[in-house]
Amino acid sequence: MAQSEAVFPSNRDALYEKHRYSAAVRSGDLLFVSGQVGSRPDGSPEPDFEAQVRRAYANLEATLAAGGCTFDDIVDLTTFHTDPVKQMGVVNAVRNEKFPQAPYPNWTSIGVNRLAGFDFEIKVIARIPSRTSSVSRRNPPTMWNMAALGFSHISVAEPGRMAFLSGQIAVTPGGGDVPEDIAGQARLATANLSAALAELGASAQDIVMLRVYVVNATSEAFGQAVAPLHELLGDVMPSITTIGVQALYKPEIKVEIEMAVRLP
Repeated sequence: MAQSEAVFPSNRDALYEKHRYSAAVRSGDLLFVSGQVGSRPDGSPEPDFEAQVRRAYANLEATLAAGGCTFDDIVDLTTFHTDPVKQMGVVNAVRNEKFPQAPYPNWTSIGVNRLAGFDFEIKVIARIPSRTSSVSRRNPPTMWNMAALGFSHISVAEPGRMAFLSGQIAVTPGGGDVPEDIAGQARLATANLSAALAELGASAQDIVMLRVYVVNATSEAFGQAVAPLHELLGDVMPSITTIGVQALYKPEIKVEIEMAVRLP
């Protein structure tokens, strides 16, 4: 059985040792990177928000490099924001510099209440490159046009046949108004998951992970958000995590669902 290996960028291991976690862990052909923030060498945050975002990407790039990866090898990308509406313009500008052209990685953006003194954090999974490994991106026409925003719906990592999906929201290929209720949004997000499964030639049986984000969540809201998923899953029981958040990509979005699939 392959052993996991901790990965640290140069001159940063003491900081991780102090807080007792690794910058990244290499497991087989995948590199799982801890959330990277805009921390200076002493661990303190950059006071300017744009500087924080740029420093977070620089720290991410250094960690990826320590694991033998680059931005091109990212198969799953999640960003966390303390004020998405105000911050997204800066975040998108820096992101466009880092990912200037297709094929784009998939992306999930989450609004949170606190990031331990920071205002931006970025977490990724990357495929460690080799002669037998590859990453492909997909934006099927049966799903809404995420490529126009500079990201992809699906990243497929080979070998291993793992597909990672961007967080799916209540947007359809033809556009249209976003439902105001959680149940309606969850149905459309789940329909996008179904379209992705069809694109991949997969079924609910192949789902290995679901992560459901709900704005201002209550037990009732979580129930409404997962009900369409239960219809999709039937008797299948993948791992599911439900998370209450303060905001998502846009103010009108109340539900977002991530999915990982082992391809048949």
